[in-house]
Amino acid sequence: MARSNDVITYTITLNVPFGPANAVTVTDVLPASLSFVSFGPVPASGVTNQSAKTLTWTFASLPAGTYSFTYQAQVGTFVPQGTVLTNSAQVAYSGLLTPKTTSVQVTMATAYTVHVGVYNEAGELVKEIWVQQLSQQITDFSILQNPTITSLHGQIFVEYHGQEIATWDGTNQSGDPVTNGKYYLKVDNVDPYGVVNSVAETVAVSRSIAKVEVDVYNAAGEIVRHLYSYADDPNNLPLSDVAMSTNVIKPVAGSTPTPGNSNSVSITSTTGLNVVWDGKSDTGAIVTNGHYEVEVHFTDGKGGEETFTRGIVVQAGSGSVLNGLVVVSPNVLTGGQTTTTLTVNLLGNYTLSVQLYDLAGELIPSKVLALPGSGQATLDVTGLSSGLYLAVTDVKDANGGLVSRQTNKILIEH
Repeated sequence: MARSNDVITYTITLNVPFGPANAVTVTDVLPASLSFVSFGPVPASGVTNQSAKTLTWTFASLPAGTYSFTYQAQVGTFVPQGTVLTNSAQVAYSGLLTPKTTSVQVTMATAYTVHVGVYNEAGELVKEIWVQQLSQQITDFSILQNPTITSLHGQIFVEYHGQEIATWDGTNQSGDPVTNGKYYLKVDNVDPYGVVNSVAETVAVSRSIAKVEVDVYNAAGEIVRHLYSYADDPNNLPLSDVAMSTNVIKPVAGSTPTPGNSNSVSITSTTGLNVVWDGKSDTGAIVTNGHYEVEVHFTDGKGGEETFTRGIVVQAGSGSVLNGLVVVSPNVLTGGQTTTTLTVNLLGNYTLSVQLYDLAGELIPSKVLALPGSGQATLDVTGLSSGLYLAVTDVKDANGGLVSRQTNKILIEH
């Protein structure tokens, strides 16, 4: 067993049963965690040489007999948990086709459990980023480069005696970005008796991050999938646009969402938004075929909010997506929105007739624009108070015949 900074003495023994052995060369390449200190006494006529981690002993000729020689090497200041120092030597001599080798192992002692964690100003653990069993305590460390995280993907590097041992990326234990403020990187050294020795350094988080929530709605207005994303937003720029890579996806069970493939859709913007939906619900199952609404909620670095809605068709397998349902998009009107569009999920020449009711069943005067044969109608709710309303839609064919009558919920929030 060895500890950090220990000096190990190695002994190499040569047995020459039948002599002489000519042009004898012994080579020893030190493992990564050892550094050369010094050679010990060498048998007569032996010549030593050391170049970096490679040690050699050469003998012009060795008569029959046993020969031993030593050298010393030092264990590094920091050796990771579970390291076994395997040191090997080999001998070659005239007439030997394949060098002979031998090796010895030294295991690092694990006297301390070392924890590296991030704490907030209230002393609460935000995230544990590193735990190791070590032979020594970490009684001092340094923060490499900048001790402040200024971007979404920024990192703080913990360095001990020239070696990076841990990093913190500004997230909590759940992987979400933490709020701006002062934090503490703390190292706890726990000995076999449970005694804790701690050291800490102050770090900071100062950045502007935009949060994006993407909700996917089915035709009944139910959310089937929640998606989340973050992006650097130092200038608090508005989202301004949202684009879909396709308007039809064909998800396949077990497939991996790949940008550009038909099994998923990429939801992007010029400000850096990039979220992928693979046609699956929050439970991991592929949703049923049909029309869906993708609603993008964007919150900038100062808390300003925007909402965008886009349509998408899911066509898994050979099933039909045309089910005759009337879809309202959006079915939640917020932030001053005053219009919504109703669309029937059918191909052909269909006309929609829409009437709006409150929950008491009273007919609410409203403006409806429905182009004959378009399968769509635009409903204007300007002047209506916040609340839940019912849109009753008659779907009529090209001859004016009633195909279906359907009811959709519309929520107005001022």
